[in-house]
Amino acid sequence: MSLFFRARPCDCAPVPNPGPARRGSLFRSPAAGTLRALLLGSTLLPLAACGGAGEEDGSGGGDYSVNVPAAPDSGGSGILGSYFVSSFAPYEALAADLRASALYAIQQVSWSFNSDPATLRDSFAPASARVEYAHAAGLTGKGQVVSIVDAGFRTSHEAFADNVVNRQNGLPVDSHGTAVASVVAGFSPTMVGIAPNASLALGSYDTTATLAAATNAARTLGAVAQNNSWGFVDTSGATLTVSDTNFATIFGAGNAYSAALTNYAAEGVVVFALSNVAGDTSAGLMDALPVLLPELESGWLAVGNAIPEFDADGINSVDLVSSACQEAAAWCLLADGTWTAASAVSDSSYAFGVGSSFAAPQVSGALALLAEAFPALTPHDLRLRLLASADNGFFTPTAWLEIENGLKHGYDTTYGHGFLDIRAALLPIGTPKVTLADGTVTVLNAPPIVSGSAFGDALTRGLSAVEVAVTDSLNAGFRAPGEALAATAGLPDLGTGRLARAFSAGLAERRVASAAPLSDRFDGFAGRTAGARLPDGSLSAAVLLPQGGDGFGVSLSTAVADGATRLDLGLKLARDRGALLGLGDDRGANDLISVELALSQDLAGNGFLALTGEAGIADLSGADILEGVSAAGFNSFGVEIGRHDLATRGDRLAFGAALPMAVTSGRAEALLPVARGFGTASYEPVAIDLAPEARQVDLSVSYQRPLGERAELMLELVHAENLGNRAGARDTAAVLAFGWSF
Repeated sequence: MSLFFRARPCDCAPVPNPGPARRGSLFRSPAAGTLRALLLGSTLLPLAACGGAGEEDGSGGGDYSVNVPAAPDSGGSGILGSYFVSSFAPYEALAADLRASALYAIQQVSWSFNSDPATLRDSFAPASARVEYAHAAGLTGKGQVVSIVDAGFRTSHEAFADNVVNRQNGLPVDSHGTAVASVVAGFSPTMVGIAPNASLALGSYDTTATLAAATNAARTLGAVAQNNSWGFVDTSGATLTVSDTNFATIFGAGNAYSAALTNYAAEGVVVFALSNVAGDTSAGLMDALPVLLPELESGWLAVGNAIPEFDADGINSVDLVSSACQEAAAWCLLADGTWTAASAVSDSSYAFGVGSSFAAPQVSGALALLAEAFPALTPHDLRLRLLASADNGFFTPTAWLEIENGLKHGYDTTYGHGFLDIRAALLPIGTPKVTLADGTVTVLNAPPIVSGSAFGDALTRGLSAVEVAVTDSLNAGFRAPGEALAATAGLPDLGTGRLARAFSAGLAERRVASAAPLSDRFDGFAGRTAGARLPDGSLSAAVLLPQGGDGFGVSLSTAVADGATRLDLGLKLARDRGALLGLGDDRGANDLISVELALSQDLAGNGFLALTGEAGIADLSGADILEGVSAAGFNSFGVEIGRHDLATRGDRLAFGAALPMAVTSGRAEALLPVARGFGTASYEPVAIDLAPEARQVDLSVSYQRPLGERAELMLELVHAENLGNRAGARDTAAVLAFGWSF
């Protein structure tokens, strides 16, 4: 069979079906939309753009913009912000306004094919691709170049005339290319495209020579994408499939187009539409060309046409109306190619059409939006983002593409990687990381600094003054609030701590003592305490027994005065592994030394007053992210007043107030990539005061009595304000303890 080589537009011939969302002929007259009221001001936080220059000013025309929120307030949760925030929640209302506006609503349509008028399909292409979220956040493709190769263009059309920065000589006028260009970058009173401020470089597929010239121009201009809504067919109109024979016939020896594609795909992304013949059993030559030339794959995308059923959370199912992805599956994704787009009838005419021809330019426009959002990424990086973020939840993948370092995305031969999701492509993908000034990369799968309770919220408070530049698994830049780099150890369980404290020294010893028993000298440490005292009471010792290797300590004290007034002075050496003085995710060991004091005074009527205190210094070891960590001063205080023999012989009633251990002095510094405006960052020292802003205060009342010779009963009610030395945290606990001795 002889072959006839011509480029075939890859769209079908649908007829819009009358209905509430769409009525009338194939053409629409321009109509002012409600969105016009939103087209005010400038975009939010425009970032530095990358891309080449054209024959004219590459900024594009139209100046499509919307009133975005005035400040990038954090929305949602998580360690990262999306393009500006951690979710699109702050933009949800504006995104809804865009969906309801005339410029979007014109694309919401019920329609059917000529060959099957009874089957209605419902389309809302821009909403199914989630492009309104990008527009709501201020992204319009400004500063980016998209190359379009097609049959011809009406370059004076109102939808994109101001966006054209480069064109081949002798371009014919044709509605197909005109429509495709408007889907990429259109903006008029009637419709808006995916990247309405992107610049366009227009070329022809008339011959392989014009194809080569257009592709070389795309490379020269630094186009982020080259859109190709066409395919090679034979004399019967059938798509040329991917095969060595067809490749040799089209490209031949020394064909300039093959070389041009190879050179451009090494830098930019070639986007090809799939065939519109749903029954095709093999991919087309061009959409699957990397099968034959594997070096092209990193710069190649194939796009099919599918009509989705979707909701706010994702794609639930699709009706595939183009060919399946087939051999191109590993670099293939889908979009709804149903658009009312510009036509070549006049400078203000529009026509309705359906086909993969109008799915592909949505992907090309999406690449322009991503290039604006992430100026540090290459087009190849952006291609991976589109594949990694494509919605594949509506089918079961049969293969997996490793996107980057273990990050995989599932696909199959029918749907490829799934449906285009611009919103998801703008969100963080994978695990975030921060690069320190010395080049060390810290993965943020958990906060790198975990501080113990003695620091309270000092670390998170100290870091809250900055936003830190971080990257996701695909190296896209985001901002994280500085406090996301730190976390405090879990709040202590007040009741459990008090119960452990009661038994650590023995209930009987606690009942008869006026001052705090030896066990309290390691209150807050992990582990159990054993104590001993000389018979005359002049010297006492307490040892912290490690629990799971969490720390150890020893305390020695001597009585300076005894009698009705007793004064004990002591020295404590200890090692804490994070519960109190931790400054790292590994809770490295921290050595401390302190001086202890216990003063008790007998009062009239079997009353007593007891004061305890401790002051010391700790040698801290911190996480890699911290530099210049100083020694830290700390202290603790307690007071109890009560009475023995209140209701029965040997009982004890006490009211207490205490300030558990807290850091009182100390500083650290973190040299961090601090995010500044317009996508820039600089390494700056961030000073952190290690003392918490608020001290924990414990208020307690306890009653203890013997139950015979070998049993003890203790009741205690305790309330803590600023629990864990964190302002506003509080807890109340009631403790009931029984003890028996044998």
